Formats: sequence, C-alpha cells, structure tokens
Amino acid sequence: MQLYVTGKDAAVLGKVAFTLDEALILVNESLILVNESLILVNESLILADESLILADEPLILVNESLILVNESLILADESLILVNDA
Repeated sequence: MQLYVTGKDAAVLGKVAFTLDEALILVNESLILVNESLILVNESLILADESLILADEPLILVNESLILVNESLILADESLILVNDA
C-alpha cells in the first residue's frame, strides 16, 4: 500500500482509495481517521462526524442516524455509503 498526500488531500492506493479534505493516516491496511471524516477499516466502512462507527460488526447508530453494516448501507449526514461494496 502507498500513501500519497498532496496539499490537503490524501489518497491511499491499494485495496481501497480515499480522498479527504484534510490528511489521512494509513495503519497496516486498517484504521484511518481524519478530522471527523469518514474512513475504512478492514473492508468495512466507518463514518465519523463527532461520532465514531464500528467496522467489522453488525450495525451502529450515529448522531441519531441509522448505520447498517454488513452487505448493507450506511446513512448519516444526508450521505449514503455502501458497505461491503465500498
């Protein structure tokens, strides 16, 4: 895996790719957290916005927004995210 940072954007190349407004940190193909933004963990999605979500398990609730994980979708902050097909 490789990590590229350009200005305020960062992209992880390998199994997955992300583009964030700030910076991003890659840890052994695992957890990544960036300024209350969304990240991926072990092929599972994690959405963070003053809240943290789980990856690698069933469902989660964040800011009164439902988040369903496991070949499902995640809805939070008027944003739709596919899990397992991200």
